[in-house]
Amino acid sequence: MTDRRLGPRFSDAWLCWGGLGLTALLLLFSFPPLGHPFVAFFALIPAALAAAAAPDWRLWRRAAYGTSWLLWVVLLAWLRHIYPPLGWLGLVLLTAYCALYPFLWLVALRWIFPACRDAGAPARLLATLGLAGAWGLLEWLRTIAFTGFGWLPLSASQQGNGVLLTLCAWVGPTGLSIGLVLINLGLASWIIRLRALRASADSLEPLTPTSWFRRLTPELYLGLAVIAAGFYCTLQQLAREAPRQEVRIAALRTDFDPTEKWDSTKLDKHAKALNSLTVAAGQEKPDVVLWPEAALPLSTDNAGYVTFLRGNVAGAGCPLLIGAIEPRKNGYANSAVVVTAEGLAKPTYAKRHLVPFGEYVPLADWLPLRKVVPIAQDCVPGEGATLLPLTTRSGFTFLAGPLVCYEDVFPELAREHALAGADLLVVVTNDGWYGNEAGDAQHTAHSVLMAVATGIPVARSGNAGWSGVITHRGILQPTSIPGAPLSASAHLRRDRGEPTFWVRHGDWAVGLGGLCFGLTYLWRRRRSALAA
Repeated sequence: MTDRRLGPRFSDAWLCWGGLGLTALLLLFSFPPLGHPFVAFFALIPAALAAAAAPDWRLWRRAAYGTSWLLWVVLLAWLRHIYPPLGWLGLVLLTAYCALYPFLWLVALRWIFPACRDAGAPARLLATLGLAGAWGLLEWLRTIAFTGFGWLPLSASQQGNGVLLTLCAWVGPTGLSIGLVLINLGLASWIIRLRALRASADSLEPLTPTSWFRRLTPELYLGLAVIAAGFYCTLQQLAREAPRQEVRIAALRTDFDPTEKWDSTKLDKHAKALNSLTVAAGQEKPDVVLWPEAALPLSTDNAGYVTFLRGNVAGAGCPLLIGAIEPRKNGYANSAVVVTAEGLAKPTYAKRHLVPFGEYVPLADWLPLRKVVPIAQDCVPGEGATLLPLTTRSGFTFLAGPLVCYEDVFPELAREHALAGADLLVVVTNDGWYGNEAGDAQHTAHSVLMAVATGIPVARSGNAGWSGVITHRGILQPTSIPGAPLSASAHLRRDRGEPTFWVRHGDWAVGLGGLCFGLTYLWRRRRSALAA
């Protein structure tokens, strides 16, 4: 009898929209501030189980893009607060773009995973590694394509999970994302195996330790190996802990309305608030006081502003490291600057990765975008990693590697600072644009990844953002709440030692994952050719 279905089966709709929708929901609850790191261990399982059933292709593609887009809309909902109503347009366009990456992975999942049902163990292992590698490759591509937007890799979900975070020092943030996908696919393959056994006579076999081991799949062993590697690396890190030097840091948090920050009538109010916070922080005898990104809308070539900064150095009793507007040859740079009792110190650091439509207008020579984007002049980007020397009250000199605004979202920038010899990473940012929503917590998760991946503590000062010290193990130590600055200790290596494996070798895990995906692609094409 011929099949007279005019469209996809009703069960396919449930498989696609239900399975992919549940995955999107679980991913949402994997990320800060609402999420829990362990949710990411099984967030992809519903999508994998749905794909294994080989639902209708057209319906799968629709559901894959639809659920991916909705997920990103919720994750980036804070974007609407930036330059409304342009923020709403940015939210729609950026989420539509970000949704392409999980969509492409889900398409690969639907194509590859069903073919694993009757394949041998070596082929299934290759397919699992290939799909995990594809995820990592897409995450890496998102950090570089169209200037890059590496916001919220899957590894950002692991804030608070010290065991798996340790893997970042070896494989980097993207490598950790690959490991999480391996855990998910391993568990999914095990569930499929158990369902198959339940439908066979083997389900009558008594449950013994031996029978349980027979129920485990090679793919699951890959996922368990990731968890075991996390424990091993954590123990190794604890056993090889090097002597460290304590540095007292006061990272101020201001709560200025970002739209008021550039209002000249509010300048005196904000300056007094910064001075008050700085003097209060000085009571705890810090070695350095951090100010947020572009703390005041004044250029460092303003003599009155420099005098004001020197007065704050005297009030704190230590140098300042501030986010500042700095004159450059072709305009102004969004910079990080050290201020001492003598004035502005050299060198200074200029932000390298500028925000499109926030600090510069892309394609402005070809499109009339300046008419709608409220940017009078593009910022001048910096070139290369620049370290800022600082000296503690006890005479210990260390090098700070600054990251301005969302530069901590790009692992390569932190890696370059680490290769240059940074003892401390410093993030100065303005998170006031996010409103009272998830953006601040999401942003902080990236700083955690940078600390663990480089093995270097991170000091973070934000306007309306989390401020504090993050240890090299990814532990948050708040140093400030509004109106109550405190100092916290950053423990820096005295001998600077050898950089982490990831700092030395970069995203090698992405390259290996890409190779596995290439081999998986060839295997799947060959199976399709043989079946034809």
